[in-house]
This record gives sequence, structure tokens and C-alpha cells, in this order.
Amino acid sequence: MDEKFTKLIAERIKAALTERGVSQIELAQMIQKSRAYVSNITKGRYLPKISELMKIAEYLKKPVGYFLGENKPGLLSYVDKAKKWDKLVSLIERDISRDFQDDVAAIPLLDNTKLRNKTFDQLYELRKVSNNFIYASRSYMRNYLHYHKPLEELVAVRIFIRDYPEFGIYLGDIIILEPIKNNDIEDNSGKLFAILYKGDLGVKRIYREGKDYYFEPMHSPPQLEKIPPNNPNLVVPARVLFNFNIKTF
Repeated sequence: MDEKFTKLIAERIKAALTERGVSQIELAQMIQKSRAYVSNITKGRYLPKISELMKIAEYLKKPVGYFLGENKPGLLSYVDKAKKWDKLVSLIERDISRDFQDDVAAIPLLDNTKLRNKTFDQLYELRKVSNNFIYASRSYMRNYLHYHKPLEELVAVRIFIRDYPEFGIYLGDIIILEPIKNNDIEDNSGKLFAILYKGDLGVKRIYREGKDYYFEPMHSPPQLEKIPPNNPNLVVPARVLFNFNIKTF
């Protein structure tokens, strides 16, 4: 890169800093570099990486092309790339905004460790104050799961988590649940349900026979246990709509 181009970027960054009222120290903190490094950029001694320039442009509310000279002769290839990047970011932001407005439902995400020994009412109080969410497509829920009830009533729960913080790895499942009341599984005999039994949360397939329930664990050898739905140790708060595996690094 020639010296004139480096100087041009330096002048544009200094001008943007002045216009926004941002100090070099603040900019250094934002791009996680030293004050001396930013000083050398603004003096035309160093050329910032494109990744750093994009952060600078975002922080100073300027298109990337502004720092690359826009219509300066000999810079069109860089300017074109910068403008295409700006346009791409704009299109992505527009599409995400539109999708979130039109199609995406925010489902409160609860951690199973906070659900133990909770009553039905306490579970739904937790749902109201959740700060974490899983985002699901409304069209997918309706077209592929044939689910036509209000999506705002759904809840997600993180289960079967294995946590290896020394390696930065988190494994497990997340289940999307449809709330039910009074332990009433309605006509869903044989389906999977989230249940709280003797204070522990699990996922079990429940079968109805007359007024009694039979349920079997999902992750253990087949084993049926007969239990009346009004048993004080049993809470069936929700039916499992679907689940998916997660691996976070």
C-alpha cells in the first residue's frame, strides 16, 4: 500500500474522531489496542487491518468507504469493496429486522437447575422474568409442526447439560415446550412431556389409562410406573414440541 493511501486513512480517522468528539484513548479501548498504536495510525505510520478499520468505521458512524478515499483516483478497487460491504451489512440488517418482526418468536429459555422443587405457578413466574430467549420461526412451527396455538405461551428449557469450562465446551439439549395446566395431558397419550417428579425435572413419555398415568423415562431402560395425575409429587407443566442438540465452544 503506498504512503499516500496510508496518510489518507490517517487523515480521515483524525477527522472522524474530531467530528464525533472521540479521543484516541477511547478509540484504542474500542479496538483493544494501545494508545501508541492508535497514535501511529493517525500519524500515518501504521496501516490498520481491514477488520480494525471496520470496527473504527462502526464506532465513528462512518461507512468504510469514507476512510478509503471514495472517489480518489487509483483507489476504486478498495472503494468498491468497501461500498459493497456497507451495502451488504445494510441488507443483512434489513432482512434480520424484517424476519424478527414478521416470522421470529422469542421463547423464554429456562435452566433446568432452577426448576427443581418448584410448583406449577412458580414455573410460570420464572418464565415471565427470563432474560434468555430461543428464537424460533413462526412459519416453521405452523407449517411443519402444525402448531397453531399462541406461540407467546411456549417455553424453552435447557436439559441434560454437560459443562466442561476448562475446555470452554457446553453440551446438551434444549427442548421447546407447550404449557399445560392441572397435569392434564388431554389427547396426547404416548407423547413426550416435561415432568417434575419428587422435585426432579425429566422428560418422559406419558400414557393415560383411565384416570391413571403411566410414564417411562426417556434416557433409561424401559420401565413403566403407574401414578395418579393428582399425586402431590407430580407436576406435568408442559408437552415437548421438539428438541435440538447444542454444542457451544
